[in-house]
Amino acid sequence: MPRLVDHEQRRREIADAGLRVILERGLDGVTVRGIAAITGKSTGSLRHYFASQDALREFVVQAATDTLRDRVYPRVARPRRGASLAGRVVSILEEFLPIDATRREEYAIWSAVVAWERESPTPGSTTWREQRALYRQCAAALLGYEPERGLTEATFREHDDPEVERWAALLHTFVDGLAAQLVHTPREVTAADARRLLKDFVTVCRTDVPKDG
Repeated sequence: MPRLVDHEQRRREIADAGLRVILERGLDGVTVRGIAAITGKSTGSLRHYFASQDALREFVVQAATDTLRDRVYPRVARPRRGASLAGRVVSILEEFLPIDATRREEYAIWSAVVAWERESPTPGSTTWREQRALYRQCAAALLGYEPERGLTEATFREHDDPEVERWAALLHTFVDGLAAQLVHTPREVTAADARRLLKDFVTVCRTDVPKDG
């Protein structure tokens, strides 16, 4: 009697292998041969699921994106209780800083996804837009607006207040810059440095609410 194949389980195994390859060799390592070597499957069995290398890579990138959302956004939704508004925003933004092993791994995956989006024929970056929506929420809260709950259609649109857009862009740029320094110059910028600088920057944002007139 032929053995039944759990196709969903097989695709999960391929997705997990793809994430391992991204972390070890980057997105360039996501090939039929590369995944086959990790899973122990034949290249022929992988081609049963994916008609081309591009289809395999697209599947792995989507799996990586889903993994990041499942990991990061639940943590973002539970900022520190009892903290000040600025403290809660800092706890949200810290999730995008590679300050521990888990978040360094997530940063590596984010970077691979963004690299794939850059090469994709579809213009723009979904990853960038999702992150900007989150920064927009943080900026709106710091400037006194009632925050949206979660990533909603409203958070993907420009805010009516141009100051919210200005600070969303500044927060986004500042956190991205800190993250890059943590990865590339860890001796010069430590996790403690990054936390302190982020707190200082959010405090500046909080005190820079524009005055009437």
